[in-house]
Amino acid sequence: MSVVKYLIILGICTGLCWVSWFFVVLFMNPFETGILAFLFFYLSLALALIGTFSILGYLFRMMILKKDEIAHRGVNIASRQSVLFSILIIAALFLQSQRFLTWWILVILLVFLAFVELFFISYKKVNK
Repeated sequence: MSVVKYLIILGICTGLCWVSWFFVVLFMNPFETGILAFLFFYLSLALALIGTFSILGYLFRMMILKKDEIAHRGVNIASRQSVLFSILIIAALFLQSQRFLTWWILVILLVFLAFVELFFISYKKVNK
């Protein structure tokens, strides 16, 4: 599959995820549906954020940072970083909803995700 087809399919799926998140926000009452509404909210938001950040990250990487990089490598890196950034946002939202979010917990989460990214970067370099 070419990168253009991949980005088109990812864009369509991301749009559908944003629409589903919008419907969850509008039509689901968390007090009536309970944990199911929260599950749909966080899952649809996470998938929408992953798709959005993946597309934006790939476009930013290819247009501004590394124009000569291989296309599929840019997709892999942008996808990995979009998952990590989405985990950060979803975890922060969940912790805030439980009133556990403080600045030092957010710093710990950022450091942990930075170590995960550094692990992937170093793992690629070691296994070449």
